[in-house]
Amino acid sequence: MSALSDIAKSAPQLPGVYLFKDKSGAPIYIGKAKNLRNRISNYFSRDMLDRTEQMVSQAASLEFIITDTEAEALLLESNLIKQHFPKYNILLKDNERITYIVSTDEEFPRMLLVRKDRHGKIRQKGKAFGPFTSGSAQVLVASSLRKIFKIRTCRVGQGRPCLQYHLGFCMGVCAGLVTPEEYNKQVEKLKDALSGGKKLEQLLEGMENEMRAASKQRHFEKALELRNSIHALSSLLERQKMESMGGGNEDFISFHAQNGTAHVQIFRQIGGVIRDRKKYEFQLMDSEDALGDFLSSFYDAGGIPRRIYVDTLPPSHSALEQYLAEKRGGPASIIVPEKGDKKKLLELLRKNISLEISGTADPSLIDLQHELSLSSIPRVIECFDVSNIMGTAVVGSMVQFVNGKPNKPQYRRFKIRTVEGQDDVACMREIVFRRYSRLKAERQQFPDLILIDGGIPQLNAALSALAELSLTIPCVSLAKQFEEIYDPDRALPIRLPRTSPALKLLQHARDEAHRFGISYHRLVRKKEMGR
Repeated sequence: MSALSDIAKSAPQLPGVYLFKDKSGAPIYIGKAKNLRNRISNYFSRDMLDRTEQMVSQAASLEFIITDTEAEALLLESNLIKQHFPKYNILLKDNERITYIVSTDEEFPRMLLVRKDRHGKIRQKGKAFGPFTSGSAQVLVASSLRKIFKIRTCRVGQGRPCLQYHLGFCMGVCAGLVTPEEYNKQVEKLKDALSGGKKLEQLLEGMENEMRAASKQRHFEKALELRNSIHALSSLLERQKMESMGGGNEDFISFHAQNGTAHVQIFRQIGGVIRDRKKYEFQLMDSEDALGDFLSSFYDAGGIPRRIYVDTLPPSHSALEQYLAEKRGGPASIIVPEKGDKKKLLELLRKNISLEISGTADPSLIDLQHELSLSSIPRVIECFDVSNIMGTAVVGSMVQFVNGKPNKPQYRRFKIRTVEGQDDVACMREIVFRRYSRLKAERQQFPDLILIDGGIPQLNAALSALAELSLTIPCVSLAKQFEEIYDPDRALPIRLPRTSPALKLLQHARDEAHRFGISYHRLVRKKEMGR
């Protein structure tokens, strides 16, 4: 019991699914949570129900699978329960099947809310998007999409404009007031929004700018309508990955080797639905083709799907595909997905592997390690900022974060010595050089990551200071206007989603460095004015 309680205390504060297992490794209870740590901790409180206490007493192990959203956790929980039938789960019929949005295959397409039939098929012809969960949210999204893109609900060729046309929500298809080409431009925008990703984010940014402009011009009704539409469309950013439109059997395998140990996690997709997660850990004998060796052993007993998605291709993938195809009696492909939900599923597996390897590391640090392709978890981050007003009272600041939290005893402030006037770039070089020349001279520990407040000029200044000291410490900058991350190893800046834990951590460090710098700047300016 105490061992399980310790696992519960170290669970991530992220959405996901948790599995209580018996001595044989079979799940006896599967649950989902918006915050895994908070939810699992309840199972070890003093006022447990009798049935809950009985379940926990029979549990020999506790596992969890993190997801990107609570809705994904709900869907994965449902799939795992149907796969394993845990004895302590109440098995109910699935009264609320997953809903999809379909753009119909017509000359003037409509937008419909549909569900799969009992055979797992969507009967309506057209392009389907989803799945989506909450029914009320779907209705709100559908209504907003129809209004925003003026998608018809009326009959074509009825001869006179419909009510929606007079309300401004229809282009006049019903009365022949729009050509198929003009109408289909709006349909393509609709598809872009439903596809999610960058196209949807760009659409939301444009609507936010339009909302601000309407508010400034005192067009408050239009601004309110845009705000409501933005809130409705934002739910499309939570597009699910736990169920696929393909309907086939596929495996997603993430493989990571560290310190002579291989860590493997697998999502098994059966009938288009993620049904199971498997984990393996073993000592490496030959790291040259460890993934290829694992795949041949794993599929030796059969159960080979048509497609196997992996992070990187094993050196022996051609021979392995041939071997698996012969064993399967049909084609078998090993694929590295370049984009889309299949790539995101592998990234999710990699996050789960990193979480297990890291132990108690903050999940945002694991996310940051992944996004910046760092060789280790950035447990210690130091962030630099320069503060001044018109070149006066110029100061620098540095804050340190340890395990994602501010470490205030290690904050440092700098009064600029070598730069005259307003030159933030030269000031940045000075404070970075002073900080790490001292650490080097005193043989102290360097941080795992350096964060610079600013763009490319400030980053180059910091890199110049590190080069003069012959130091190679990972260093990036965060530019405030578009919240872009500049990495010297990448040609283009990194733009993370606004909900990204990695971005939120960098923003916290940047804002804390700015706050600390401003307070010191005000103190210096006050002293100078008092002379």
